[in-house]
Amino acid sequence: MDLFHLFAGNEAMSATIAIMAFYAVATVTFGVFYMCGFLKDFQVLPTNAQKVGRIFAIIAGFTLFFSGMGKVIGLAPMEANFTQYNLLYLFKYTGVMEASIGLLVVYRHTYKLGVLFAIALCGGAIATHLPTTADGFAWAIPSGSVMAMLWISVFLYTPETFPKWLTENKWAKRITDF
Repeated sequence: MDLFHLFAGNEAMSATIAIMAFYAVATVTFGVFYMCGFLKDFQVLPTNAQKVGRIFAIIAGFTLFFSGMGKVIGLAPMEANFTQYNLLYLFKYTGVMEASIGLLVVYRHTYKLGVLFAIALCGGAIATHLPTTADGFAWAIPSGSVMAMLWISVFLYTPETFPKWLTENKWAKRITDF
């Protein structure tokens, strides 16, 4: 029994627990890096919304990094999915790519490029999982939740990315002006 299959009959619950473990490790890593002084760049941001958006981006980036490292070291459940699709020869390459994209998201100067790559990566993972297996929806949950965190970080951290009619509404101002 491993972390990816704690709930033997409920794949959605197993996938949710697995991504929560990655989020927990990413959050602890964020705390350690912050205490060491590596991630203090978000304290100079002008609004609390931008600070929260930056924190979301860092946690999503570290989650991608640790997920990629899980592929690099060869975690069995991740390897099983690649074996099922006859893509085992791409397993380590995908892990290195995922870890690199996660670091692009974490580093402030490459954030926008990293978000573009990360959303493409998560979208590809969702598109791969949904149609290929009976429990595809369950294994699309981790990628979908990382993608949601990235979009929230973009909306809060860099609202100029979106059109003005979207970010200058009353409801958007309430969200971003706290």
